[in-house]
Amino acid sequence: MSTRVKVNFGTYTDSGLYQKSEHILQNMTGNPNFASPTPALTVLQTAITKYSAALGKVVDGTKQDTVLKNQARQELESLLHDLGLYVQLNGQNDEAILASSGFDSSKTPAPVGILAKPTGFGADVNQAKGCIDLWLDSINGARSYLYEYTETPVTAASAWRVLGDTATSITISGLDSGKEYAFRVTGIGSDPTRVYSDIVTKVAPF
Repeated sequence: MSTRVKVNFGTYTDSGLYQKSEHILQNMTGNPNFASPTPALTVLQTAITKYSAALGKVVDGTKQDTVLKNQARQELESLLHDLGLYVQLNGQNDEAILASSGFDSSKTPAPVGILAKPTGFGADVNQAKGCIDLWLDSINGARSYLYEYTETPVTAASAWRVLGDTATSITISGLDSGKEYAFRVTGIGSDPTRVYSDIVTKVAPF
């Protein structure tokens, strides 16, 4: 799992951007983890000062003042973006070091890969005729589950009926009362490989 510095500041309000840029400047100044910032912090300080002055003028200012404020904001966002890339490059993917810069960051989940074999899979008769309840433990990384069933005995030629669901418990209905059925389940994730549970059997109730 890698940690990524957030370099997009478009969602900040005008005042919020000023406060965040000051926070970053304060945290980066004298920070031993980032000895040679690019762009230089003096350049960032100048942009912050310019932006602050532009903000002060738009309160009771003209349309031209707003245009100048927007230009100053764009310049400041661009500098923060480039500085964030520098922090990312020199932060050693260390969450504490990256946080010391004043930038926000987020973790990028690593691919889960092949899902684990389902555990805790079980079946029991439901109070309703021809219904069987199924359940299993939640599988890490699974977006949904495929519940499959067929009549016993299970052979290589058995035709499995499939029900997809995001829940870890479902009820299979419409079964023939008195017949024994085999059930299995598999998780669905980013990897197409299917790892099935052990098969459990149950006789559909009358």
